[in-house]
Amino acid sequence: MTVQSISWEQDGIDSGWFFAKDVGSVRSSSRYHPGGWWFLPKWLPDTEENDVGPFKTKAAAMAQAEALTARQLANQH
Repeated sequence: MTVQSISWEQDGIDSGWFFAKDVGSVRSSSRYHPGGWWFLPKWLPDTEENDVGPFKTKAAAMAQAEALTARQLANQH
């Protein structure tokens, strides 16, 4: 997987929630988690302690998500 192959899609209900296949989700919502943008890796359970962040911007959260995913994939091989 390369950064170019990652396609982020916005959730149809929550405009502050983005998904990428085989990567996870990036979300920002005062209802969800205050303080900025958070990344939840796909390979970890959906629990608060697995959230990575906060990041000041969506772009920063997505960049970190992509970097962590590349590292995870490299460790699996």
